[in-house]
Amino acid sequence: MPGKAEVAVALPAAAAPQKSYPFVLKKIMDIPPPNILDEGDDGKLGGGGAGASASLTPAIWEKTIPYDGETFHLEYMDLDEFLLENGIPVSLEEEELQRTLASVETKGKPSLPQHCPPLFPSEPADGKGGAERNTPSPIDPDAIEVDINFQPDPTDLVLSSVPGGELFNPRKHKFSDEELKPQPMIKKAKKVFVPDEQKDEKYWSRRKKNNLAAKRSRDARRLKENQITVRASFLERENAALRQQVAEMRKDCGRCKNILARYEAKYGPL
Repeated sequence: MPGKAEVAVALPAAAAPQKSYPFVLKKIMDIPPPNILDEGDDGKLGGGGAGASASLTPAIWEKTIPYDGETFHLEYMDLDEFLLENGIPVSLEEEELQRTLASVETKGKPSLPQHCPPLFPSEPADGKGGAERNTPSPIDPDAIEVDINFQPDPTDLVLSSVPGGELFNPRKHKFSDEELKPQPMIKKAKKVFVPDEQKDEKYWSRRKKNNLAAKRSRDARRLKENQITVRASFLERENAALRQQVAEMRKDCGRCKNILARYEAKYGPL
């Protein structure tokens, strides 16, 4: 164009080929990020050369953490909730309570039998078997021993024992009904006077036999009386102990009946 000079701008050629993107990213990653906490402190330290003391550093509490309302979350956990989640008992009382509840639940759940035999048609399934099963087995009365303080005199035991036999045991010995019957009064026979001329060998032999039989009868009667006396002494003490036990059992039974009556009055019959 006339009156205007044309300016031609020549672009310089690239000194080197353009670098690739991975190389640029690597350079960016090598540059450390700025420290937000120390940035303000560095500025203060660099520009504050005229401070009161150059050796004093900023207080720790002056360093603040930025809070944007989204990235910072304050969480807390309840201690009881943490213990319950991990199955740790809070106290010994709760541990005992948990054990008690576990045992009650275990006992309360009926155990299913592994094999149930079929019911025979001849056996009535009316629940009598359960009642019989709950009935305790009979106890031999002779096997029951009452704890009483009974120490008889050894001399009385010797006098109540058969000579050459076992020692009399007042706790175990039993008399038959015939032995316990009252004995009638025996009148002595009328004495017959025999002159000396008639006392021959036959008379003396018969008299010795009668005296021996009478002595044996007296000894047997005295032995039986001693046995009955010692046995009666033991039975008297045993009877007193049993009466006391019966009185205590009646008292407990009456208390249980009162509790049962109150329960039935409140919740109905069982």
